[in-house]
Amino acid sequence: MEPQNNPPHGNNGLVLALSGGGAAGLAHIGVIQVLAENDIPVRAVVGTSIGAEIGAFMASGMPVDELVSLATAFDWKQTLQLFMPDLPTGGLVSGKKIMDFLNTKLGKRHIENLHIGYAAITTDLETGEQVVLDCGGLVDAVRASISLPGLIAPHCIGSRWLVDGSVLNPVPFDVARERFGGPVVAVAVHSAARRQVRHPRQPRSRQLPVRIRQLLRQPWMARARGLEEWLETQLENYQKTQDKKQWWTARRVLDQVLDITQAEIVRLRWSVNPPDLMLVPEVGRVGTVEFYRAKEAIAAGRAAAQEKLMQIKCLLDPGTNQ
Repeated sequence: MEPQNNPPHGNNGLVLALSGGGAAGLAHIGVIQVLAENDIPVRAVVGTSIGAEIGAFMASGMPVDELVSLATAFDWKQTLQLFMPDLPTGGLVSGKKIMDFLNTKLGKRHIENLHIGYAAITTDLETGEQVVLDCGGLVDAVRASISLPGLIAPHCIGSRWLVDGSVLNPVPFDVARERFGGPVVAVAVHSAARRQVRHPRQPRSRQLPVRIRQLLRQPWMARARGLEEWLETQLENYQKTQDKKQWWTARRVLDQVLDITQAEIVRLRWSVNPPDLMLVPEVGRVGTVEFYRAKEAIAAGRAAAQEKLMQIKCLLDPGTNQ
């Protein structure tokens, strides 16, 4: 976990910093796709939460077309299988099925053997410290970084219990530069970034309430009270936000406070060590576990990268005409 003062991957290429954001983070794939199509090299990637997962697939050498296929093949039933309650402690799900999925796709790779630089951001649950995982098992690093508090149980590495890196560093552009130098291109899709950018307001997915009602009717739901209550809250919030009036439910107040906190964390880190460029894909209201909306999120990532393509090229070749 010590800093890599002399990265072994050279200085030719971008360093990506990929944010958290749940299913909205599939927009990272669209950005990566545009970079590949334009032969723009990436020499390192640092990710938080879903950004750590997408970054791991990329750093493992998975072709971008395969990554797109993997993401778009998920439907809501497959998503549910990953987040089925299994009576864990510390979260609604233990993460075992997520680990099985990651092991199938990433195998036994170690970070120090990847063909590009890689680091995953996590948070030590006991000390409150940021922990940067840049060596050891790739699957363990991803599993720790995606441990969304309250949903996925913390992951133990060594003597440390680790949770989602977004708690302390939603968009790890500062770590990306510290570990691998520049130029750093950050991609922000966490909810605080979406609230701050004035994109045209998009309607929420009409699939969401339908899927939630289907789940609530399942017989096994009676044995998963935590998940049942969470889904009922999501449905209630969805229904109330359809009205023109502002409904500050307890859940929405909590979400807003967390967004304010994340925005301030990013602002403070930006003031000390900003990225060279920040992309904020217009992912609208893609929910945390709405992975069946992959095509929508990927398209948003593509659009954001294409809009800033000349600026990206100029980071590697300052002589490029703008």
